Formats: sequence, structure tokens, C-alpha cells
Amino acid sequence: MPRYFFDISDGSDFRDLEGSEWPDLEAARIEAVRYSAEILREMPERVLESRAWKMTVSDHNREHLFTLRFTVETAPVEELVGTNG
Repeated sequence: MPRYFFDISDGSDFRDLEGSEWPDLEAARIEAVRYSAEILREMPERVLESRAWKMTVSDHNREHLFTLRFTVETAPVEELVGTNG
């Protein structure tokens, strides 16, 4: 079964040293979304503090396959005032 690595970056880099086995790329994509949701649910402050969070998934050769990105973008003050006024 193929091995995939799920590396995370949010201002600090957390490299997946062991990886995990999944039947195929589609299964690894689903796991990446589920794993991201779990981390973001448990540690939302990590995204809010860094304003950017990403998970990069690579294969057994560490070849990049895809990246999931989450960002926090604050609206300009004009937009915030316009919605309240």
C-alpha cells in the first residue's frame, strides 16, 4: 500500500516523519481533509495567530502531490464600518 506524508506549516514546520499508508491518492486526499479539519478544530488559535496554515501531502519519495491551504484575511476597516453603519 502506498505511503503518504502529511507535512504542516503554520509559521512553524511540522514534518510528518513516519507517514501513513492509504490505498490510493483519492484516499490520501480524503484523509488530508479529515486530518486538517481535526487539527483546525482542536487548535484554531494556530491559524488565527499565523493567519496561514497549510498541509502539504507527498508520496513515498517525498514528491509533492497537493497542498491544502487555510488563511485568515481581515477585511479592510472601510468594509467593516460599511456593514455596521
